[in-house]
This record gives sequence, structure tokens and C-alpha cells, in this order.
Amino acid sequence: MLISNYAIKFRTAVFVLVVVLVIAGVMCYQHLPREGTPDITIPYVFVTAIYEGTAPEDMEKLVTIPLERQFNDVENIKEITSTTSEGVTSISIEFLAGQEIDTALQKVKDKLDLARPDLPNDLDEPIVQAFNFSTDFPIFIIALSGDRTDRLRVLAEDLQEEIELISGVRQANLSGVREREIRVEIDLPRLISYGIPIDLVMQRISQENATVSAGNLEIRGSKFQVRVPGEYKLATNLRDILITDQGGQPVFLRDIAEVRDTYKDLDSISRLNGEPAISIEILKRNKENSVRLIGQVKKAIETFGLPPGIKVTYITDESEYVDMMIKELENNITSGFMLVVIVLFIVMGLRNSLFVAIAIPLSMLIAFTILTYRGETLNMMVLFSLILALGMLVDNAIVIVENIYRFRTTGLSRKESARRGAGEVAWPVITSTITTCLAFAPLLFWPDIMGQFMSFLPRTLIVTLVASLFVALVINPAVCSAFITGAKSDERLNDLGIRDTRIVRGYERLLRVAIQHRGKVLLMGFLFLFASFEFYAHFGKGVELFPEVDPRNATIKVQLPQGTAIERTDEVIREIESLLPEYAEIKFSLATVGVAAGNGMSAGGKATHAGQVIVEFVPFEERNRSSTELIDEIRSRLPTIPGAEVTIEKQEEGPPIGAPVSIELAGDDFDTLSRISGDLIRAIKGIPGLVDLQDDFEEALPELQFIVDRDRAAMFGLDTRTIGTFLRTAIYGMETSKFRPDEDEYDITIRLPIAQRETVDLLAKIYIPTPSGARIPLSSLGSVHYENGRGAITRKNQKRVITISGNNQGRGVDEIIREIVPIVDTIPLPRGYSITYAGDTQEMEEAGAFLAKAFFIALGLILVVLVIQFNSVILPGIIGMSVLLSLIGVTWGLLITGMKFGVIMTGVGVVSLAGIVVNNAIVLIDCIRQRREEGMPAADAVATAGKMRLRPVLLTAVTTVLGLIPMAIGYSLEIHEWPPRFIAGAETSAWWAPMAVAVIFGLSVSTVLTLVLVPVMYTLFDHIINRVKHRLVKETD
Repeated sequence: MLISNYAIKFRTAVFVLVVVLVIAGVMCYQHLPREGTPDITIPYVFVTAIYEGTAPEDMEKLVTIPLERQFNDVENIKEITSTTSEGVTSISIEFLAGQEIDTALQKVKDKLDLARPDLPNDLDEPIVQAFNFSTDFPIFIIALSGDRTDRLRVLAEDLQEEIELISGVRQANLSGVREREIRVEIDLPRLISYGIPIDLVMQRISQENATVSAGNLEIRGSKFQVRVPGEYKLATNLRDILITDQGGQPVFLRDIAEVRDTYKDLDSISRLNGEPAISIEILKRNKENSVRLIGQVKKAIETFGLPPGIKVTYITDESEYVDMMIKELENNITSGFMLVVIVLFIVMGLRNSLFVAIAIPLSMLIAFTILTYRGETLNMMVLFSLILALGMLVDNAIVIVENIYRFRTTGLSRKESARRGAGEVAWPVITSTITTCLAFAPLLFWPDIMGQFMSFLPRTLIVTLVASLFVALVINPAVCSAFITGAKSDERLNDLGIRDTRIVRGYERLLRVAIQHRGKVLLMGFLFLFASFEFYAHFGKGVELFPEVDPRNATIKVQLPQGTAIERTDEVIREIESLLPEYAEIKFSLATVGVAAGNGMSAGGKATHAGQVIVEFVPFEERNRSSTELIDEIRSRLPTIPGAEVTIEKQEEGPPIGAPVSIELAGDDFDTLSRISGDLIRAIKGIPGLVDLQDDFEEALPELQFIVDRDRAAMFGLDTRTIGTFLRTAIYGMETSKFRPDEDEYDITIRLPIAQRETVDLLAKIYIPTPSGARIPLSSLGSVHYENGRGAITRKNQKRVITISGNNQGRGVDEIIREIVPIVDTIPLPRGYSITYAGDTQEMEEAGAFLAKAFFIALGLILVVLVIQFNSVILPGIIGMSVLLSLIGVTWGLLITGMKFGVIMTGVGVVSLAGIVVNNAIVLIDCIRQRREEGMPAADAVATAGKMRLRPVLLTAVTTVLGLIPMAIGYSLEIHEWPPRFIAGAETSAWWAPMAVAVIFGLSVSTVLTLVLVPVMYTLFDHIINRVKHRLVKETD
């Protein structure tokens, strides 16, 4: 017994269930956490090792290579990439899809422990962490700006503490603050006159500035903890540390050094709209509601009360983007829903249209309940999934209600009509839902970051479609059994309850003519398919990975020669800043000097020769021109500075994948790689549409090398490491202890004052102690050479790599790459060197390959289900052909709208069609089969079934198309204002439009083909089978 029969029998219980589902769904929707980007954990583990003051080549030898060798033994690794700069090594380890990230994290930590003996003893403990889009990207960045940086620092630190008290805030990080430091500046002449080695000074500070726990004592039954407190609470007290005693004469730290409570060296500068600024980056906890949390932070800022002269600016406010996105998608859902209801009302009448229309809100509310139970969030992917499902949610309800109505018009009672109407089409409806879900199922297995990002689409769609099946089989029959009406008095119906209209009669004539010329009709259909592909290949707009959307911000990046002082870099950044105030479309600009910008998921590092300016544009609706036009204009006005690379990059939607054009050169020798890179850049620089072309090879950093005379050093009991560490302490400084005046702690660093260490004469003046107690000049142990060291060193899979990157302007990436490939092929490569394409090109290849495979897997799964239902191979084959023919609509849709074929969005739309298109074909074929079982000839069965299913087939197609039209054209009804108004050009439309266009045109064409070509193919195969049977019978006789 079907579940619909139980629903009809206990319809009062069903009505109560509806009320419960509505209340639960509304509550769940209100409490679903909201965020912009889906909450995904990417299969990456990041390792950061800091060894300050160490040259890049030394960092590579001492830290990077030992770590890479150990990590390479970890299982399921896809790729290891490292960037080594002065004092910092950053390694990203990408794992194969499906790898449990916690397990991967532990494996990397275990390998790090094994590598520890091969690393420098004084290396800071490397940081190992996984990465999560939701919790590791700041959802909110606040900038405090004013003319007094010292005042800003105190206010920012106090505000940071307030924000971190808010529940849901994982971390609030300060940026642009100079860190406090207790600096012990050694007076070199006085140190030499006393004959005191630097390491003795470090040792005595560490010994005296210490608190020791001595254990516990039990006295008269009471336990006492014994401590020896020795940490200084005032920095000035460090001056009184006794360093040594020389012939009864004590030597204190104040005698040989000055103790200063100061800040670490200036290595970065931040400005907001030209004023000094400090930013606070706020990270949220997992599954936290971004909109609610940011609202709480804003309240905390208002309560905090900033003094006059200090301005607060919201740099990155995810709540604004999430609110905008949710409003736009809610507008699209509402607009689509209204269009669907209007069409249903026109065709089915008010009452019956309402029976169908309730499927949309009920299915969505059930989906919200399930999503809440599963711990999902409401993000851009979930909301678009609901829009894509919008038109499909009524498909099952239309078929069920239409069939119930047909039986009602024959004079049956409401209950009997509901029972027989639902029962007759229940299995086709169930099958069509299963096949639609199977079409999306392969997308669940999309690998890598892109797969995790897009996985929310099939998950949400499957949940929503199953909910719509429940509504169609349980709620619709129960409601119809109580309220459905019969035919109108003026409505012409035949004995089967089919409406006798001009459209129906015209369709029947067309169908019979097509059946008579079925061979020609089929040939024309498939010729049109191949002609469409050929036409698009010649006149199409090309291919893209993601649609180009109007960016909300852009980043101007500046790279000067290695070794450039931060003051000079600041001058260049200020020159760029001076161009921006004249643009009213710019909301604000945030300049950062001394920090190299990151790319994709790789973080930038400290670099005095680099800087960037982030430009935020005013909202989309407040501008008269696109931000893309603004970026092009700004790019044309950027200053030409000798020796500097100045580029501009616009914000990209979707997961991080790097620059649009990205070419990787791999090999062992950087000089060879640099030569190849230079040749290639010169060769492709003139390609139209290729802008911001550069490589990531940093020119050599000027070095002053002290070459140790090993034999002479050995005579005095010294070695290279001892001499190097001594020199490092004198010049760069060495952390010797910690200063803890309260809850915070600061480094106590020992070094020479700036006047004594910024001269080569320093090497002649420094005396180094020997193990025997003698003092010898450092200059006697080696010689000084001027060399060029390396800048940042990038490695991929244990090979050095230089990446050439560029942006596209006015042309598709695929067009530019097609011109680059033959040029690359002409460049000779030495043995062991290779050139590969990354960025958009690599992602397009991988995504295209997966989606093509997903399409055919989905089609195969659908055919298996249909074979089981129809117990036939031919009938599923007919339906499968209708899916392939739907591609005609996709190609012409892209041609008509002038859109590019988006590998991701259009590709997913094509896969979606595989499930959507078969629904109508299933219902039609099942109806034909039922008529045949009643004894009708094939032609009559096809014509009758076509007339019976014409209206539901057209309605399901029209409702699906109408549900997507607001998203495709960018027009929707603004329901969040009163009175409501129509708006055009929503920001999210450009992102989702290619997928919507693919489904709209593909479904529109396939619907016509379903109503004509499917019956034609059925009669053709029926004719062939009958002829074969007749021949076999004749041969047997």
C-alpha cells in the first residue's frame, strides 16, 4: 500500500504534521548560522619555521630541505610547496582528497619530531596547523586610524581584549603594531676593555632573570610551595645585574651596556586613507553565525567609546556581504516563486495552483530543518541550491495534482480521485526524483578544494528534492482529498479527462506527422545537435573557469629590488596612494609597507622591499560604472618606477586557485631558471589581453659574507658555528630571556647599538673569546667578501620553481593560453627542467575532466534505475538520447546571451540537466506503456499519452525555467523594502547566471524534443522490434 493512501486515510494527522513542519522550518531558518563562504576544511597542512636573520639560501639548507625530506615520506601527499625567505620557511602540504585532516596533521607533527635533530638548535619551534576557510580567514577587520601611533596601540590592545571576551570570537589579532622589546645594547669598546665575551653577558641575564620552583615542604601538617622569584618587574633593574668580578672590582650590566624599554625594529607600516592605522582581524569559531557575531562586535566597539581624533573603519565586513547575498537570493527565490504561482494560477486555477505551490515553501522548510540537524550553515552555495531547486520542487506536485484533477473530472469522489491519481503516477514520480538525485550524486565525489566548495550544491539539492517527494506523496494527496474541485462548466474534456484545446489538437497533429516521417525527424534532431556544437566552436565566446564578476576590491602590489630600505618602499606606496582620493567610487584604501602580499592560500611574509594597497569600492548600486573599468583606469595611471614591479589584482570569487595565467618553471639551478623565465616573459609580453606579467623570482639580496679561515679558527679552538653565532648576536641580536612585568611577556634582546653595527669596521673591532680565555680580533679569523645572495626561494615537490603569472584583460584565459603554448614549445629546456601550466588552466583541465566523467556516470546511474523500472533497455536508451539532445539548448543559450562556457558553473548546469530532463521523459514513457497495456496501437498510445501528459510536461518545464529566470537576467523583486520594487543587476547574478542559462535553455529545448522526439523514437524502435519479431516468427514457421 502506497504511503499516499495512508496520508489520505489519516489526513487530519497530515494537516497537524504540516503545522509542525512549518513552525520547525521557520525556527531553523532563523537560527541557521549565516556565512559567505562555505565552511570547508581543505586537505592542507601548513608548517612555518622562523629563524630570524638567516639568509634565504641558508634557511633552505638548514631548515627547508630537512623538513621536506621528512614530510615526503608521509602517505597520501599530493604536493609539497615551500617558500623560503629571510628568516622564514613556509611549507604547505596538500593531501589527496579524502584524507582525514586530523590524521594528516598528526603525521606531519610526527615527522617534524623526527626532523628536529637535523635542524638548528636555536630555531624557534615550528608551527604546524591545518586550514579552515570558515575559521582561518577573518570575518571582520577593523582599522583604527589617527595621527598618534602610540595612542593607537594602547587603544587597539584594550579593544582587542574586549572583543576576545565575546562568545564565538576565536581570536582577535593586531596588525600594524610594533612589538615591545627590552633591548640590551652592548657598548663594544667598553666590552672589549673589560675583556668580557658577549655570551657571558647573555648567560648572566638569563641566570638572574629567572623564577625557580623548588618543590613543596610540609611544615606542621601544612604544605608550602617553595619558589625562588627572580624575574624583574622593572626593565631598569636589569642594569644592576652583576656580570663578573675582575680583581675584586664588580662589573655590572650598566657598565658595559644600556638597557632600553623600546620596540622592535620598524619592519612594516600601515595607513588607512593616508593616516597611520592599526587593524584588528577577527576570526570566528567553527559553525558560528557570522552575521550575529559581527553585530555583537560592532556593539562592543560602540560601548568601548573611542576618544576624539580616533576613527574606526570596517575594512572587511562579512556580515554586509552575507546580508547582501542572502537578500539578493531571497529576492530571487521570492520572484521565482511568484512567477511560478502566476503561471500555475493561469493554467490550473487558484485552488489547484495553491495545492501545487505549497510544495515550494514546505520542501524548503523541511530542508532547513534537516540542514540544521546536520549542522550546516546558510551560505552562498546552499542558497543558490535552493534557487536551482525552486522550479523542480513543484514538478512532482504538478504531476500528482494534475493526475488527481484528471480523475476528479471524470466524476470520482475527492478521496477516490486522490487515491487513484496519486497511485497511478507514484512510481514514475519516485523514479524521476531518484534519477534527479543520481544526476547530482557524482558531484559529491568532486576532489580537492573545488569539490569541497561545490559539494554543498548536491547535498542541499538532494535533501530538498527528497523533501519535495515527501510533500508530493504525503501532503498533496491529503490536501487534494479534502479540497480539490472538479472541472469548470465551460472546460471541454474527453472521456479520459484530457482538455480539448487548440494547443492539444495542434500538438496531436504535429505528433502524428512526426511519427509518419520519424526517420527524417530523428536525423534532423541529431544533425542539429552536431551543427550546434560546430557553430559554438566557431562563434562562441570561449571558456572560463568561473564567471567574471564585478569585484568589491582590488590590490595594488609593489615589488622593489631586494635590499630596498622600507623608507624607499614607503615613498613608492605613498605615490600610488596619492592617485586614489580623486575617485569617488573608492570607499577607502589600506596601505601596508614591508609585507609581501600572499597569493591564493600562501601567506605573504615580511619584506622591506614590498608593499601593497588594498582598494575597497563603494557598493555596486552606488556606482555609475563597474569596478572592472575602475581597475583598468587605475592600472593605466600607475607610475612607472625604475626597478619596481607594480601590478594590480582584482578580487576573485570562489576558492583560491592563484593567478588566471600561471606558468611554472621547475629545475635545480636558479640562474638557469631565471634565464628561461626572462626569455619566456619577453616572448609572451606582447600577447593582447595579457597584463601584469611578472615572475616570483626575487633578485639577489646584496650580502656581506665573512669567510672563516677554518685552519686558523681551529688553532684557537673555534669553529664556523661558534663564530657565526657570535657575529649574529652582535649584529642581529639574540633573545636571551623574557621580561614579564604582568600577564604579557616581551623579549629581552642583546645586540650592539646601531652606530656600532652599521659599519664594516665592526668586524675589525670585535674580539671573540676562545675556550682558553684569550681574546682575538674577529678579523684575524677570516675575510670579508661582497656577494649577491638569493631572494625568496620557492620549491615544489623538492625542486626549485619560478612561477610566471599574469592577469587577463578583455580576453579569455583560454584564448591567451592558446597563444602562449606554441611560444613555450619553441623554448629549449636543459635536462631536468620542465614547464607546466597552473592557475586557471590547471583548474579548468581538472574540473572539466571531472565534470565530463560526472555527466556520463550520472547518465549511467539514471539508465540503470530506468532499466529496473521499465524492465527494458530500449526505453531507458530513448530517455538517455533526450538528455544528450538537451545540449543543443545549452550551446544556443550561451550563444544568444553572449556568455562564455564556464567550466564550473555551466558544467554543473549540464550535469544538472541530466537529472532534470529525464523527469518528463519518464512520465511520458510510463504513460505510453500504460496505454499499450490497455491494448492501444503504438501510434494511438503515443498520441494519447502525449495529450494526457502535455500540460504537466509543459508546466514542470515552465516552472523550472521561471524559477531560474530572475537569477539568469539579474532582475528581481526587492522584498526587504516597502513598497517592494524591481531591481536590476544584482551582484550575485553574474556569478550564477551561466548555470541558470544552461538549465533554462537546455530544459526548454529538451522539453520540445521530449514531446516530439521521444514519442518518435518510441514508435521507431517499436516498429523495428515488431519487424524483427515478425521475421523471426516467419523464419521459425
